[in-house]
Amino acid sequence: MKKEIHIKAKSDNNIYKAELGNLALVESDEVLFESDQGQEIGVVILEGLSNEEKKEEIGSSVTIIRKLNEKDKEKCLERKKEAQETLSICEEKIRKHGLSMDLLDADISFDGKKITFYFSAPGRIDFRSLVPDLASAFKKLIRLQQVGSRDKAKCMNGVVGRCGRGVCCREFLTKTSDDINIEMANIQNIGQMGSNRSTGSCGKLMCCLKYELLAYEEAKKKMPLIGAEYKIKEGVGIVISQNVMKNKIVVELINDKKRVEVDC
Repeated sequence: MKKEIHIKAKSDNNIYKAELGNLALVESDEVLFESDQGQEIGVVILEGLSNEEKKEEIGSSVTIIRKLNEKDKEKCLERKKEAQETLSICEEKIRKHGLSMDLLDADISFDGKKITFYFSAPGRIDFRSLVPDLASAFKKLIRLQQVGSRDKAKCMNGVVGRCGRGVCCREFLTKTSDDINIEMANIQNIGQMGSNRSTGSCGKLMCCLKYELLAYEEAKKKMPLIGAEYKIKEGVGIVISQNVMKNKIVVELINDKKRVEVDC
């Protein structure tokens, strides 16, 4: 029985079906594949689609040519450099047509036949007159993709996270998480500190909230619950906070409301 997998194109994030064949591929491997629009680079999805990806329409079947090799990666870098050189011309065309678009990045397909321009905008943009103008300038198939705030950060160079490093979505994540919620921040005791502590450069909850979540959950199972009565040498009190990193809790004594930090 032929095994079917999914491939997410790096140029436009479209998802396609493909037969695995005899290739030894693992989750997030980069592959060269061929669609009806030419040759492109995609990322292998073996572990199933995320909730957000399930909302997307799955494209037609494509053919995997090979797993990306070093020579292919060198060519990808050349294409990226070539794509960056198209941005100034595209910006000039946007101004010419008077469109309220914030151009973020560009991507040229592996075979050089298609350019994808990424932009953000406050609303829907009618770029029907812009597309043929760009096609005439570059002699390539043109695709314009409007992105949201999370993907905007991914497209922009030089964006750093709260940790001082490049944002995860641009540095190494092959797909952004769509199941991050404020409860994850609360478990790690930063949700109550305000949105400036739990949101990233994109204004959304930080992707890295998932990284240490399991460790926090396991540690909290060994700690008394907030609101529970807890006896310490000073007397009986109520647990009002937990410090997972230090393995300590703060107890407010019932008799005099004095707060004491103790080891669990």
